[in-house]
Amino acid sequence: MTNTLAAGGVEEVIKGGYCIGCGGCSVKDPEIIIRENDTGLYQATSVETPLLEANAVCPFSSSVDENLIGNQLYGTLNKHDSRIGYYNEIYAGHVAEGEYRKNGSSGGVVTWVLHELMAQNHIDAVIHVGEVNKVGELFGYRISHSKEEIRSHSKSRYYPVHISDVMKEVKLNNLRYAFVGVPCFVKAVRLLALNDPIIAERIKYCIAIFCGHLKTKAFSEMIGWQQGVPPNMLGGIDFRVKTPNLPANRYSIQVSKTDDAKTRKLTPVQANKLYGMDWGLGYFKPKACDWCDDIAGETADLACGDAWLKEFDSDPGGNNILVARNGLISKLLEVGVREGRLQLQIQTVDKVYESQAGNYRHRQEGLSVRTKKAIENNIWYPKKRFNENSFVVPSIRSKIYTLRSLISERSQFHFSKSRNSSSFFSFVLKMAPLEIKYFCLTRGWLRGIKKGLNTYTSFKTRKNIDS
Repeated sequence: MTNTLAAGGVEEVIKGGYCIGCGGCSVKDPEIIIRENDTGLYQATSVETPLLEANAVCPFSSSVDENLIGNQLYGTLNKHDSRIGYYNEIYAGHVAEGEYRKNGSSGGVVTWVLHELMAQNHIDAVIHVGEVNKVGELFGYRISHSKEEIRSHSKSRYYPVHISDVMKEVKLNNLRYAFVGVPCFVKAVRLLALNDPIIAERIKYCIAIFCGHLKTKAFSEMIGWQQGVPPNMLGGIDFRVKTPNLPANRYSIQVSKTDDAKTRKLTPVQANKLYGMDWGLGYFKPKACDWCDDIAGETADLACGDAWLKEFDSDPGGNNILVARNGLISKLLEVGVREGRLQLQIQTVDKVYESQAGNYRHRQEGLSVRTKKAIENNIWYPKKRFNENSFVVPSIRSKIYTLRSLISERSQFHFSKSRNSSSFFSFVLKMAPLEIKYFCLTRGWLRGIKKGLNTYTSFKTRKNIDS
């Protein structure tokens, strides 16, 4: 595989607002610093002449795409589908032994696999996101060296992070690592491995988490603020607290204050208890997420997500859907099933798509719309596998995709203004017109207006959170 560069580089990615803040570029070019911007997202800083190696490892500037990486890693596998890439087998289910499932966001399979890799001496450490416990920085990439540390950093974190520091640590310590991240971060690690023999030797396995989109820090602040914790006092957040006897998607979110960590406030995400939780709206979504077409972590040895399927929805414990590509990890799963330690059922590619259908439409079909608009306006954009001619998109769908991008952008701006004025309700009012328009496009005018009014009324009748 050749490391040819796309028509553009890190500078174009930064200037165009397409940087996801992964930090891969700064690993190759020390002049590039990763800093938090005004919206609460990590970004690479501009440098006058970034090294070519930095361009080559950026997931939004390198011309080495997921197809090329997947073919190099898994090209010998006889199963392939354009929706998920190469694969050995597809499963859905959960861990049956211990408390993996109880302590996980869904089925607990990722933590179980990491434990098995360490227990069987395939790795020495795990690179994954865990609590940092700093004011204004709740989570970050950590390196766990024991099963206990791995377990303590389980669960999903909808929070901005970067890999710059941990990857520099990887280069200093001759250990065998497993890396866990969302698809674009896994791609960045794979690109680093292509351009750095030390990283290639030490990163033994990559596990991807299915990703709808990332969030800026404002997402956590929005949730905490509604539970009586002002943005500058948010000391902790658990995004996925399971609710006994209720479906897996009826989870709650728990927050705590910096000065009172023992007092935790728990609120369900359903029934309009929390505003701004509709993932389709895309509140606080980085622009880069609209330019990523990899849903199933195609460059990872194992990709794992929530099994949002009707046959699993009623199970309060939660279940995973898995795409296994690496031979050793596939064997671990097979043995786990045979020994009764895992409860997994073989699934199809269609089931993977079904579990993420809206995500696929927005990130792949919608990419055709966004690409076409960029071309019409002569705007540089990252070259992806789907272009303006990949799909024939109906007018109504095109409007929905365009509106979602606007909602993401305006949510960042209006929340910043509301935070400065200490008025959360002003944020709701500013977003209301866009939100009602979105619901009208997706549900029809009558149902859309009704939905918007219900959201407003539900929020208005709650305790005043601005006090």
